[in-house]
Amino acid sequence: MTNHIKKIVVLAYIIIVSSACYVLILRGLQSAPPFAFAGFRTILGGGVLLIFSRLSGQRVFPERRLLKWLPGVALTATTLTFGSMFVSPSFAGAGLASILGNAQPLFIVLIAFMFLGERLSFQQIIAFGMGIAGVFVIILPSFTQPEGSLLTGAALALTTSLAAAIGTVLGRHLKLSESLFAFSAWQLLFGGAILIAISLLMKEPAIQWNLEFFGILIILAVFNSAVISCSWFWLLQQVKAGELAIYLFLVPVLGVLWAFLFRGEQPNLNSIIGGTLILFGIFCQELKYFKAKQHN
Repeated sequence: MTNHIKKIVVLAYIIIVSSACYVLILRGLQSAPPFAFAGFRTILGGGVLLIFSRLSGQRVFPERRLLKWLPGVALTATTLTFGSMFVSPSFAGAGLASILGNAQPLFIVLIAFMFLGERLSFQQIIAFGMGIAGVFVIILPSFTQPEGSLLTGAALALTTSLAAAIGTVLGRHLKLSESLFAFSAWQLLFGGAILIAISLLMKEPAIQWNLEFFGILIILAVFNSAVISCSWFWLLQQVKAGELAIYLFLVPVLGVLWAFLFRGEQPNLNSIIGGTLILFGIFCQELKYFKAKQHN
């Protein structure tokens, strides 16, 4: 398998698995409070990565030069990202939470431009503008809700995107090399420990352990947290953050589809219009690379 095909396969896995995340989270929240659920998920995922790293002969601890970056990545990529991710669906539903919780490409492109010097092409500017317009159209109804619950959910979901974007840019900045598995594991463990501490401080109710919840926890911890965290950091070593991020807009599109198929959530007109704008932005981004390949 060539490196190019490997990157496509890894990216496709991330998009498909991530898009189903919010449906599983909402189901799991019936048995567990959000911060405890998020904490156990990430700690279990980090533990699985450490075991895999040990069995495969990789490093168990990151290189010394990376240790100072662990708290920042753990707080953004894990604590803030997963904390807000697990709280937002209760307010916004799986469909809207999936759309806004995966709007990190907007933030990644901007942050990468500001701190990594990744310049925006004309197509990226159009894609960025269409993405912003799409997100604005989607969250517009939340400002008219008298209870403000939808607005709260939208804000939490956008916090997920911003925190994930910061973690992504930090991951792109770092050269993980042989510390890929170890760094991914420890940032999940540190971030998850903070989530558990928050759960204890907030005196969340106890988790109702049952077979269904345990299955959801395993799926989210292993196939989502562990595999996706490691895969994402690997991709960031191969591709510029801004170029890679735009593909993540496909996650909320599939997320709305899963919410409709498995939870019966009907997408409203704003979600359809906003999603169309986002897809148009992706098309503009893809057009650039299609033309470049034709010239080559």
